Amino acid sequence: MEPQADAPAELSGALGRLAARAEDRPETIRKVGRRLTWLIFALNFVAVLDRGNLGFAALQMNKDLGLTSATFGIGVGIFFFAYSLLEVPSNMFMARFGARLTIARIAIAWGLVQMLMAFENGPTSFYVLRALLGAAEAGLAPGMLLYISYWFPYSYRARYNAVFAYGIPASYAVASILSGSILQMNGILGLAGWKWLFLLEGFPAIALGIITWFYLTDRPSQASWLTPEERSWLQTTIDREALIAGSSPRARLRDVVRHPTVLLLAAVNTGIYSGLATLGAWLPQIVRSFGLPLHLIGPISAIPPLVAVVGMFFIARHSDRTRERVYHTFFLLLLAAIGYVIVTVSGGVAATIAGFVIANLAVYSVNTIFWTMPQSYLPREITATGLAFVNAMGSMTGFVVIAMIGRVQGWMGSLTAGFPIVCGVFVVASIAVLMLAARLRRERSAVVTS
Repeated sequence: MEPQADAPAELSGALGRLAARAEDRPETIRKVGRRLTWLIFALNFVAVLDRGNLGFAALQMNKDLGLTSATFGIGVGIFFFAYSLLEVPSNMFMARFGARLTIARIAIAWGLVQMLMAFENGPTSFYVLRALLGAAEAGLAPGMLLYISYWFPYSYRARYNAVFAYGIPASYAVASILSGSILQMNGILGLAGWKWLFLLEGFPAIALGIITWFYLTDRPSQASWLTPEERSWLQTTIDREALIAGSSPRARLRDVVRHPTVLLLAAVNTGIYSGLATLGAWLPQIVRSFGLPLHLIGPISAIPPLVAVVGMFFIARHSDRTRERVYHTFFLLLLAAIGYVIVTVSGGVAATIAGFVIANLAVYSVNTIFWTMPQSYLPREITATGLAFVNAMGSMTGFVVIAMIGRVQGWMGSLTAGFPIVCGVFVVASIAVLMLAARLRRERSAVVTS
C-alpha cells in the first residue's frame, strides 16, 4: 500500500480550506456538540474512574490480598496487555456494525467486571479480573476517537478530542475525592472499603451502556435530530476531508500494521500512554508516604488533574487555531518528561505535587492533540484499524512500563524509583514525532485506485 498522507503543512492547508466551509456552519457543529459530547465525556469519565480507583483501593486492598509492589504493578499493567490485544478487533467490529452497538457492549461489560473485582481474594483473582476488565474496555478509546472523526471536521477535532480527554483528568480529580470517601465505608455490612469502591463505581458504566444503545447515532446521515440540509452538509464535509487524506480500497490489516506512518504514530503513542498509565496509579500511595492522613490524600491528589483540565482546554484551542499538531506534541512530551524528573528527585510533598501538575498538564494536553494526526492523516479505509493499532501499541507499552516500574520499586524500595523509565519513553516518543513530521513532508498526496 502506497503512502496516502500529505506533508503536515500541505495536508493541514488543504483541510484548512475545507475547514473554512465548516466554519460557515458553526451552528450545526454546536448542535452536534450539544447532542453528543456529554455522552462522549461521560463514557471516558466513568471508564477512567473504574480504571483509576485502583490506586486508592491499593491503600487497603494490597494488604488484604497480600500484594507486593511488584505484584500490584503486574496487576495494573495486565489491564493494558488485555486491552491492547482486543483493540483492533473491536474497532473493526465498530467499523462494520456501528458505534451504538459497540460502545454499549463495551460499557456494560466493563461495568459488570468492575463490580466483580469486589470479590477478589488473592493475587491470582486480582490478575484475572484486571485482565477481564482490560478485555471488556478494549476499543473504547480508539472507538470514540474514530467516532469523533465521523462527526467533527478537521478544524474542530482537537477541541472535541479534548472533550473526550477531559474525562481522564476530571475523573482522576473526582476519584481522588470520591474514592477516599468510599474507603471510609470500611466495615459497613461487613465489607472492606475497597470492596465498596468497586461495587459503587461499577454501576454507572452499566447505566451508560444502556443509555448509549438508545441514544447514540452512528453517522451524520442517520441523524434524525438534524435537518436534512444539516445532515447532507455535515456528511459531505466529513467525506470530502477523508478523500483529501487519501484512500486505498485494497488496504488489508497486514498493510496497516506495517505502514511506516502507522508505526511512527504508534511509537509516539507509546510515550503518551506510558504517562496516562502511570499518572494516577501510584499518586495516592506517594502522597500517603509523606505521612498525610487518609482524609487529605484525596483532595491533594485531585490538584494535578484539576489543573490539567483547565490547561488542556487552552492548549487544544491553540492547536486548532494554528492548525499545528507536530510541534505541540513534541514540546508537550518533553514537558511531561520534566514533570516526572521533578517527581523523581523531589523530597517533599509540595515539589512532588508540582511535578505531577506539570506531568498531568503535558500528558493530558498532548493526548488531545496527538489523536488529530491519525484521525486526519490516515487514509479513510485504514482509519478504523490504524487508530486501534496505534492505541493498542500504546496499551502494550503501558503494560510493559508499569510492570518494569513495579519491579524497580521493589528493588529500590522507593515508589518513584521507576519513573525515569517513563522519562526515557517520553524522549523516544518526542524523537518519533520529528521522524513522523519528516516522513509526512516527503509524502505527496495520492489516491490509489483499484
